[in-house]
Amino acid sequence: MTKALFIPELIRAVNEISRLTPTETARLLQRTAATIRDYQKQIACLSAANDPGESDIVFELTIIATSIDLFRPEKVSAILLEAVEVIKASKILLEEKKKTS
Repeated sequence: MTKALFIPELIRAVNEISRLTPTETARLLQRTAATIRDYQKQIACLSAANDPGESDIVFELTIIATSIDLFRPEKVSAILLEAVEVIKASKILLEEKKKTS
């Protein structure tokens, strides 16, 4: 699936989080983390970006994915919504960085 279609998929998942199995939810969280990590790498190639470390949403997504049974659906939905905003911002930042380089 292309990155362009991923945001609507995430929003749909947020709205239907109770219908997803723990395995499906964990995979979605992992894909989301990988997507954000990919954007971060692309942006870092174009600028001197610092590694944000454990405060990074990728870290949170990965932790939740690896221990999905410990988190309520509301928490998963909230982190996915936060990830949607990070992906949107990353797309904009990447486009701007490409224009200026």
